[in-house]
Amino acid sequence: MFSIPVRRSRQLSMGLLLPAVLIASAVALGGAQARPSDPLPPSELTVGSELLATTGARLTAIGTPDDGSGRLFVVDKDGRVLVFRPDTQTFDAEPLLDISDRVSTAGNERGLLGVAPSPDFAETHTLFVSYTAAGSGVENGALTVSRFTLDSADQATIDPSSEKRVLRQQHNLNSNHNGGDLMFGPDGYLYWSTGDGGSADDPVYGAQNLSALLGKIVRIDVMRECDGQLYCIPPDNPFARSAIGRPEIWAWGLRNPWRFSFDSADESLWIGDVGQNRWEEVNHTPLQPRDDGWNFGWSCREGDDIHRVPAPAGDGPDPFIDIRCLPRATYVDPVLTYPIADSPACAVMGGFVYRGQEFADIADGTYVATDYCSGQAFAIQEDRPGRHLSSDAVGSLPEDLPGRVTSFGVDADGEVYFVTDNLPPGLGGIYRLTFAEATTP
Repeated sequence: MFSIPVRRSRQLSMGLLLPAVLIASAVALGGAQARPSDPLPPSELTVGSELLATTGARLTAIGTPDDGSGRLFVVDKDGRVLVFRPDTQTFDAEPLLDISDRVSTAGNERGLLGVAPSPDFAETHTLFVSYTAAGSGVENGALTVSRFTLDSADQATIDPSSEKRVLRQQHNLNSNHNGGDLMFGPDGYLYWSTGDGGSADDPVYGAQNLSALLGKIVRIDVMRECDGQLYCIPPDNPFARSAIGRPEIWAWGLRNPWRFSFDSADESLWIGDVGQNRWEEVNHTPLQPRDDGWNFGWSCREGDDIHRVPAPAGDGPDPFIDIRCLPRATYVDPVLTYPIADSPACAVMGGFVYRGQEFADIADGTYVATDYCSGQAFAIQEDRPGRHLSSDAVGSLPEDLPGRVTSFGVDADGEVYFVTDNLPPGLGGIYRLTFAEATTP
């Protein structure tokens, strides 16, 4: 395994607790210097990685059951959910679930893409997955969320015939831009990201179309059933009581929100949205309802810029801009953008905010993402509401062979992991994220 020296978090004994609190209070009142427990700013951090295991599979997602088992559910793009045990750094011999017979992997971006164990998994023992469906006609590539109910949380394998399809979105015209991340929010609702329909420039006008679940973050209550459906609509969804848009929509105007996450401390939402050929972006919003929802701007905007079609037009006239840029629309600005034109970078892989214990003294509250092609890592912290600090000089992931990171996840203790696929040189692995204080050259 490969790792870098790390600065361990300080553990206070009870005998030191009261003096430490008094000192921290005095510093806060005086305001002269930062408290010893304050994390370092992004510019003073470096990230690293520790390789835990390899599989040879194209790993695409991590889900964490809250049943106290310590397991991680790791997704194999071909259609399997694997069980990884961090304490022994091993995968179980048999997959928890194998639905490879109904998953389309045509093209580079299709496959089994997300996994989400239900909250209170020991009692509810229900597993949700997202995938692109195999089939013909409109069934080909359909974005699908399905439910599997286990007999118990420790069930070793799931019968694939027990699948219940919860929600689907047609996506048969192109094989790219599927989104596919799946996660329960702190509010207990299931969130699902979808791509804009694929190709380039959003030709089906999916991201701004409120009648389709393309280019969206979907939010549904899957622990109840309503009106003959396997889910209910949260009453504070933007269009829960409106005919303007689909009631499942929480946010829209996204191109390919491949990975998103929630900060376990403030419950905010972070989204890594893959750009086209100019800008990659990371978005950050509070998890609170808005009457008009959260519109991130695609395909009117890419990053902070107006997206023009065709790209060679530069600042010239764009005959479709009035269609793609809605009048009086309010767009949410990204908190980080980086260029990909004439660059080894190609696609942002959204990560997580670190809330673990091992590196809490230097990295608490730090969001880490990376680029799929270059491996360049990015660290972001919210300095105060609406203001963010970031650094693109924190290192590469993985350290030993930068690039090919596909997804991040966290364990029950808040420690961050990430997985890679098995494109050349052939290692599909799971890693643990580490932090260190940057050294002065």
